[in-house]
Amino acid sequence: MNAPERIVKWMSEHRHVDKKLGHEYRYHSRSDAHSIELCRFVVADLLARCEPLRSQAARGEIAYGINLKHQWPSGKTKTLDLAIGMPSRPLTVTPEAGIHRVEDLAEVLIACEAKTVMTEHGKSQPRVFDELSSSHEIVHSGRPDAIAAGITVVNIAATFVSPLRQQEGKALYVSKHNQPHVTERMVKHLRGLVTRERSEGVGFDAYCTVIVECDNQNSVSLWTNPPAPQPGEVDHYDTFVERISRFYGERFGAVG
Repeated sequence: MNAPERIVKWMSEHRHVDKKLGHEYRYHSRSDAHSIELCRFVVADLLARCEPLRSQAARGEIAYGINLKHQWPSGKTKTLDLAIGMPSRPLTVTPEAGIHRVEDLAEVLIACEAKTVMTEHGKSQPRVFDELSSSHEIVHSGRPDAIAAGITVVNIAATFVSPLRQQEGKALYVSKHNQPHVTERMVKHLRGLVTRERSEGVGFDAYCTVIVECDNQNSVSLWTNPPAPQPGEVDHYDTFVERISRFYGERFGAVG
């Protein structure tokens, strides 16, 4: 099972209860629980795909952090949704550990920005695009050969119950989306993000868009038909994992 499949399963089983109104949701924009789980699943996929990373992690030479605050040599500090790199202190190696999760890293070799667009797709386009673009710029200004990655989860459900739109004493407010049009526009808009093929230049080393169907009340499912990126396309999840794994082996396979 890969990260997109695992995150929709997790969201389907997840319950976020509004303590004031009592409503239950699968997703809440003011909680990063879904982002944390997605990043954990991405780490698992990278370990399975990238032998150098897996071997280094097993020896305690490489660790990962989520929501990790890191200061680059440039002096720029950024909280990274997901970071993989060299730990700041020696780790206790155990056969079952796989890879350690830590609170800080001495060197960041992979940084991944994770975004989610569940509603108000058109309004979100410029903000999400700018935040993703600035993320790889910050990473590469701090370490040019680091692998900068991005992943965006976009909702294709025709309706969505936003926790931020509900009011006490009123019926559940349901937003309606012009689907699949707004999701298609978002996917095309994010395809404007710059990618790069070498350890110099500007752009993401790997980027993908994942499409889910989530009305925020019922089970969540993975949407794999168009407008979702298709296998072989540069913004498909499998391509994302392949690029990170390949670039990691080329650039950091001898780390340790």
